[in-house]
Amino acid sequence: MTAISIDGQLVAPEHAMISVLDRGLLYGDGLFEVLRTWHGAPVDLPAHLDRLYASAEALARRAIDRGALAAAVHATLAAAGAGEQRIRIVLTRGPGALSARTEELGPGRAIVIAEPLPELPTEVACAVVDWPLPRRPGPAHKSLAYLDHIVARDLARAAGADEALRLDGQGLVVEGATSNVHVVVDGTLVSPPAAAGALPGVVRGRLLAAAARLGIAVREDRITVDQLRAADEILLTSSLRGVVAVTRLDGVARVAGRTTARLAAAVREEVLAALACR
Repeated sequence: MTAISIDGQLVAPEHAMISVLDRGLLYGDGLFEVLRTWHGAPVDLPAHLDRLYASAEALARRAIDRGALAAAVHATLAAAGAGEQRIRIVLTRGPGALSARTEELGPGRAIVIAEPLPELPTEVACAVVDWPLPRRPGPAHKSLAYLDHIVARDLARAAGADEALRLDGQGLVVEGATSNVHVVVDGTLVSPPAAAGALPGVVRGRLLAAAARLGIAVREDRITVDQLRAADEILLTSSLRGVVAVTRLDGVARVAGRTTARLAAAVREEVLAALACR
């Protein structure tokens, strides 16, 4: 079942409401995180909260106490019942007059949604879409202003793919619409750097660390579309999917490689070991 809490209070889904004057609704002025459970436990919750509160601080958003939000996540999961869950955490700027100054607003609303985790793919098809990322001065934030990513993903689906690969204004590969993208070239794992605008993904971090432990060379570097297409392997990471191979790019079949399989297994084993220590 779907369970929802707002500001730490469980509410029935049909009564889960916020003000029409909330800046999250009016302007997409809010942040979110998405994660999953494994054996009923939220995976990497501290890392997701680290990123969420770092973004809130960077964007001067006043927010609910971190401990209270973590408690709300666990309470919402308990209310959702048995089975694996997809968790969405949302922080909004909060309601205020249309003419209100940003510094006058907040703390905003804190929303947690837990719903049954859908069946997840073990491989994906991708398409490079003609929908460039807006210029970013640094690492991305997971903002509620998400329409840009949705349009990109819809373009990919129209092309028969599952996921869109996004380019910056220079035509360099940055990330997927809902994932981080990486390639393997001559045994080296190459990942677009966060400084180039890629989201500092939680599973991305696990992937780079796992590669180092396995003795796989790692390089954070920009990737051209030609380099993407010529890569030995292409893989995606996200908090829901984990590590998955790209087996089709722009309609061309690709082979899921051995390095991707090793990395996927290593990340999975690390996550399960971390949960076992809880």
